[in-house]
Amino acid sequence: MALAALVPGRFEVELDTPGLTGTFDAIAAVVDHRLRLQLFPDVGGKVLDVEFDGSGVWAEMPGASYAAAAPLDRAEPHLALVLAMVLAELLAPVEPPRVRGERPVGNGGRQLDLRPALGSGTVRATLGADGAIEAYAFELGWLSFTLAADGTLAGRGVRGWLRPLGS
Repeated sequence: MALAALVPGRFEVELDTPGLTGTFDAIAAVVDHRLRLQLFPDVGGKVLDVEFDGSGVWAEMPGASYAAAAPLDRAEPHLALVLAMVLAELLAPVEPPRVRGERPVGNGGRQLDLRPALGSGTVRATLGADGAIEAYAFELGWLSFTLAADGTLAGRGVRGWLRPLGS
């Protein structure tokens, strides 16, 4: 997916969730084998700081914190989990050892059932006839959402976009 080129790096995130709404500058970096994502509004300080690796997900927001240890299947739903799953998949190449199953879909495409990059939940990648990833579908506990190739993020309780800065 072309969006993978955004991570690590700087990009824009627009979110509409019960806990956080707005457009933010995002900075994603790999620090000590963990991915760290920070969101900044146009005015003011950092509004979300998420770190994750294979052992868990941690987040800090003004006045609140979140922590979930692996396996994440029973973790309390949180925006940090959504962002961690999306970024982990964007960083993880889709290679044969990760493919657990494959089935054809319309227009010559395929859907791949993948081993999740974070080790928990369900991740399905829909590939077009050209083999490019057109979308990811994620499920983790009570969370269910999708990420399209155009950066659209949609699911129960979360809507948004990931895009290059200034797009």
